[in-house]
Amino acid sequence: MAIAIRRREYDHHTEQVHAAGGSWVRDLMLGLNDGLVASFAVTSGVAGAFSISGIVAMAGLAEMLGGAVSMGLAAFISARSQLEFYESEIEREREEIRKWPERERDEIGTIYRAKGFSGELLDRIVAHITADPERWSNVMMREELGFAVESFDPPLRSALTVGLSYLFGAAVPVVPYLFVAPASGGVLASAGATVLVLFGVGAAKTIITSRSWWRSGLESMLTGIAAAAVTYGAGRLFAAR
Repeated sequence: MAIAIRRREYDHHTEQVHAAGGSWVRDLMLGLNDGLVASFAVTSGVAGAFSISGIVAMAGLAEMLGGAVSMGLAAFISARSQLEFYESEIEREREEIRKWPERERDEIGTIYRAKGFSGELLDRIVAHITADPERWSNVMMREELGFAVESFDPPLRSALTVGLSYLFGAAVPVVPYLFVAPASGGVLASAGATVLVLFGVGAAKTIITSRSWWRSGLESMLTGIAAAAVTYGAGRLFAAR
């Protein structure tokens, strides 16, 4: 029985599981969650101030499109900046290898000595790494600075993932207002749909966090409810003036 349990744990703890927590999943969850919360807050606030569903839907649509473009561009700029920083750092590392090869070779030896290698084995490792300038600079980036080119997101993919997922998430609170005429009824339909999806997104985040799915779902749901409650209250105060 114990062997079977350990086997299931081992099967779960695979590279496929780690791969599921890749950066694209992070971008997807970021866009969905932000789109849901922001759109829910905006539509609830406008619905609190106005009784016409068309006005609420238009405000939600404006937020949905503007937010998707803004989030997508922000993700693109962020990913591109990270990549540009990596490229500048690796070029600096290559320049140091050209200017001071002995010093950089000693640094490789120090790094792998700290990992427990010594003697002839250490000499062979250092010789192998420093035989290829490209490999040498990549190892220095990874071991000395903690950078790896594969850890950086392609800017366009990151922008599309965040932007499109934001668009989808933001559409959830808006759609009910297209089918429910009075804004007061639209609030209830929008809240019901959004709360359910927020819970689902929060629970889905446990794919990469390994937290309790129901607790993560509840936290996401409460975050959206809190934001919408504040804006709805502000809308009602505006309407009462």
